[in-house]
Amino acid sequence: MMGNPYPKSIKEAVDLLFSKLSKKEKQEIRNIPEHGLSSLHLSLGNYIRNEFGLWGNNEELLKASCPDNSLRNADDASMVIIKALW
Repeated sequence: MMGNPYPKSIKEAVDLLFSKLSKKEKQEIRNIPEHGLSSLHLSLGNYIRNEFGLWGNNEELLKASCPDNSLRNADDASMVIIKALW
């Protein structure tokens, strides 16, 4: 495979997620209160971490999601993307 197929920015990640979610899924996410977004950590968050290369392959998205090096990890990055999607 040539090049990096992963989104490199939060906007690219959100746009890609938005294109993959059904209308029903989008509505369900929209209806979650902000304090409840952590309930998506094991489902949507896991998808984001695995499919977007946040376990080490996608340094660009990790940097975009967690600009503070001391806090940069896949879990935090996926929640930043979920909040941006929301």
